[in-house]
Amino acid sequence: MSSEPTTPDYRTIIESAPEAIVVYTPEKFLFLNSFAAEQLGSDPASLVGRSIMEFVHPDSAPVVIERIRELLKSGVGGGPLEVRFVSVSGTVIPAEIVSVPIIFEGQQAFLGLIRDISKRAEMERALRESEEKFGNAFRHSPHGMAFVSPDGRWLKANRALCEMLGYSEDELLERRFVDITHPDDVSTDVEQLHRLVAREISSYHRVKRYLTKDGGTICVSLAVSAVHNAEGLPIYFIGQIQDITRDRQLEEQRADAERMAGITETTIAVAHEMNNVLTVLMMNAQLLEDHASPEEIPEIAAEILSASSRIAATVQRLRKLGVPESVEYLGENKMLDLSHKPLKKPSKRGK
Repeated sequence: MSSEPTTPDYRTIIESAPEAIVVYTPEKFLFLNSFAAEQLGSDPASLVGRSIMEFVHPDSAPVVIERIRELLKSGVGGGPLEVRFVSVSGTVIPAEIVSVPIIFEGQQAFLGLIRDISKRAEMERALRESEEKFGNAFRHSPHGMAFVSPDGRWLKANRALCEMLGYSEDELLERRFVDITHPDDVSTDVEQLHRLVAREISSYHRVKRYLTKDGGTICVSLAVSAVHNAEGLPIYFIGQIQDITRDRQLEEQRADAERMAGITETTIAVAHEMNNVLTVLMMNAQLLEDHASPEEIPEIAAEILSASSRIAATVQRLRKLGVPESVEYLGENKMLDLSHKPLKKPSKRGK
């Protein structure tokens, strides 16, 4: 049996807890911490002795009464129960309460932990309203659509998105969007969502990658906007997702084809240029072999060196294009046959 929460240390812990904690019987409150009293719009001293049912919304009264009966009968705690409370001022407070039987100051009572779920209830209501308004468009859109909470959890996903990712909707709702986002794309998504929350932007669009259930990767076009409440806080994000994997593949293939076309054109031009340069080399080499006088050799050698430099520059151009140097280039005319006999010593003119 549980010990009663009456020691000073225990009371201090309960009093300083950031959650609403109450001790009650079916008839009245026996104890409330300051957080609980504040939620109900009063102070602990004013609420002790009053019935908990005074603060339960009429719509929730039947389930609260039934839960108290179950607790009395079983003697063990129950799971979370969604209840609507009403504060002293009349404000309706959506809440979730978990209760366990205890002995408090010698009598049977219940220790209740009450969590305000107003934000969650507001988000769920907004989702219902959106679904009622855009339900058919959401369900039957050919593109993926989803609602995501401010903490990144999937709240709802349409059939197109589920088919795109390979997950059922239930499987997606167990995950956060970062769980199926390519690791290299997570930081940009998080940064943009922070900007949405801060209202620096009203929406954003980007290309990103998702990881599919079968281990693959798809490329998508993602557009995200935020739905805010009256206070300007984001309730949820709406994402529209279009699979552009095939488009990206076609773009890459087109870019490769354009690059290869550019290489081909350059190759033809290079072949023609090298053909001309080699012609100069061959002509000067032949001149050097057959007719050059000692006085003409330096000039011919300079022309050969110049032509060689042009060939070296052409090779560098090929390297920048990523074309192997071993490729045989042919222009409209075949390259000159470079096989020839070794050069003879220059013959003297007129001999």
